[in-house]
Amino acid sequence: MSTTSSSPRTRNRLGLWALTATHAANDFYTGAVAALLPFFVLHAEYSYAAVAGITLAATALSSAAQPMFGYLSDRYGMRWMSLAGLLAAGAGIALSGIVADSYAAVWIVVAISGIGVAAYHPAATMEARELGGGTSGSMSLFSVGGNVGVALAPSAVILVVGTFGLSGSGFLVIPAVFLGLVYVLVSWRHLFSRTVAAERAPAATKVSIPDDWRAFLWLSAVLATWSVAYVGTSTFISLYSIQRFDVTTGFAAIALSVFPAAGAVGTLAGGWLADRFGRLRVVRTGYLLAAISTIAIVLAPSPVVVIIATAVLGTSLFLPFAAQITLSHSYLPNRIGMASGVTLGLTLSLGGLVSPLLGSIADQTSVQSVFVIVAVLLVAGFALSFVLKERRNTSVESLAQHEKSTELESAND
Repeated sequence: MSTTSSSPRTRNRLGLWALTATHAANDFYTGAVAALLPFFVLHAEYSYAAVAGITLAATALSSAAQPMFGYLSDRYGMRWMSLAGLLAAGAGIALSGIVADSYAAVWIVVAISGIGVAAYHPAATMEARELGGGTSGSMSLFSVGGNVGVALAPSAVILVVGTFGLSGSGFLVIPAVFLGLVYVLVSWRHLFSRTVAAERAPAATKVSIPDDWRAFLWLSAVLATWSVAYVGTSTFISLYSIQRFDVTTGFAAIALSVFPAAGAVGTLAGGWLADRFGRLRVVRTGYLLAAISTIAIVLAPSPVVVIIATAVLGTSLFLPFAAQITLSHSYLPNRIGMASGVTLGLTLSLGGLVSPLLGSIADQTSVQSVFVIVAVLLVAGFALSFVLKERRNTSVESLAQHEKSTELESAND
């Protein structure tokens, strides 16, 4: 009997960490869009509505494409799609500063990046579910990779654009290429195989547990408020500090970095708490604290208070993140890719679709008004969360048992 480091459990852990690293690289480009906006305002003289339109470019096609990629992942279990999406996301952002003289060109390449992000998430989430056994804790580990990537983006953008100007954005492709290569080296034997969710999930389980579309639609409504809060904060928190307190771009970027960094803490804590105290308690607590911290941003007397309140907002807003993903899987146990695509795509992208309207409101009034709207929506999300119900997904348990038996058989060979 052999229990060496080549066991399925060890390979799963290594694979999950490698996949988490690619998630950091992928969502780095989501954060890079928000971090580039002040530079487009200051150096390319775009209006608030125009830069909000760039956020729309990153999310509009992505919102429509991600459920489609989710369907393809359910049908074909395409692991390689996550790698292809990551490379497309990096290429689009790398080109955005180079073509900054043409707003249309910026819009197109950022849209390509958004489609890449859309292609990445369903396939990668299905693989993370397979590698982690479907628990909220393992999903929170995978999810936190995205928080880390978004948190690192502002510093990287300031370093690159501050040194080389907008035309130096080409250097931003490096994370996609490097971490994509790491993922290939770790997972090359399985890169073109199908995921367990698509290929090996027990057929009997799929038949015995029906999809609950009504519950899933209610969850999507809750996530819609989350989406506007997340995208609105990412897009406008730096601009809010600059407009209200006349701080430098570098100082304003602190809040933009703190937001996803605190989100990483919230994601990890939320996954752990959800496994122990229940997903719905974590979801409701997160939305309530997020609403309170957004009000603190609106009433902040200084930019330092804005940073502190943004840190609290990031933590509380991401507390429900992993729980919401696993809830979506439990509501649609026969369509995990679709559930992931909608949860991480269509609903999360709604904020991007709304961002031009928020930008127009900011142009006509002030950026502070955006955060008043965000606070109201978070209160609505908190109220809607009481409609949600818990649902234990025994398909995940069967999948975990299947993986455990496979591991034991391999160890006995």
